[in-house]
Amino acid sequence: MLADLGLLYCAFFWGVSFPVMKILVGAYSTCWLLFLRFTMGAAMLYAVFFRRVNKSFRHDLKGGVIMGFLLFLAVVTQTLGLNYTTSGRNAFITSIYVILVPLMLWAVRKKFPGWLTIGASCVCVAGMYFLAGDDISGGVNVGDVLTMICAVFFAMQIIAISRYTQDSDPITLSVIEFATIAAMSFVCSLVFERRTEFVNIPTLWGLMFMVVFCTFGCYTVQVVAQKYAEPSHATIIMSLESVFGLVSGIVFLGEVLTVKGAAGCALIFAAVMMSELAPFMKRS
Repeated sequence: MLADLGLLYCAFFWGVSFPVMKILVGAYSTCWLLFLRFTMGAAMLYAVFFRRVNKSFRHDLKGGVIMGFLLFLAVVTQTLGLNYTTSGRNAFITSIYVILVPLMLWAVRKKFPGWLTIGASCVCVAGMYFLAGDDISGGVNVGDVLTMICAVFFAMQIIAISRYTQDSDPITLSVIEFATIAAMSFVCSLVFERRTEFVNIPTLWGLMFMVVFCTFGCYTVQVVAQKYAEPSHATIIMSLESVFGLVSGIVFLGEVLTVKGAAGCALIFAAVMMSELAPFMKRS
């Protein structure tokens, strides 16, 4: 239950962060923003848990680097895809990782996740379809392909978290994950981007919000929570991010809630309830 509440915390703040990110991407280029966000996140986490991190750093190095590498690729391909497709299509295609996770686990572990989990994943993606609205019409473009690749990397990263948290310290894994993303972002910034302004006064509060709550808080809580939650279960709870994102857009950006949007929220909530009931159904 505590793990589920932790994942709900992640979904809430990631959802609320959508309006903030909309402002930040207008002030900072993609890789420099990732560099600032994850460098500060790693520094904060290490400052709080430096003794713990130093103790298990060598043992957990491999897992943290792999998690960071996969998350970096997921975020970058998602951002690149957004340049060539609509935000609705980008969000919907990204959500396919909810179905990919149980299928990948089935292929790797040779263990069927259960029809209730598969059904909940499908209901969740159907909810994302309605949330995307009219943006998903039209043929497949380059942005859609990049976003599909992003969904695969997100699924792999969630499975990697589940794998490495079983015998590693989740806090140390998070520090190494953040540092890996920061390092890769810095290299990509120097190679592919010219914009290097680090201080943009009007957006500093937004940047600090992303660092403290959505990076230091959320990604750390996700890694700790997934030590106790099944990956397929975790993805369905984290899909509530889209619902919170819709609500925050209505509250802070004046967006309108449509009938399709309300139906999408209801389906995603139903998927979460199905996922929560799955363990009890198996016991009975």
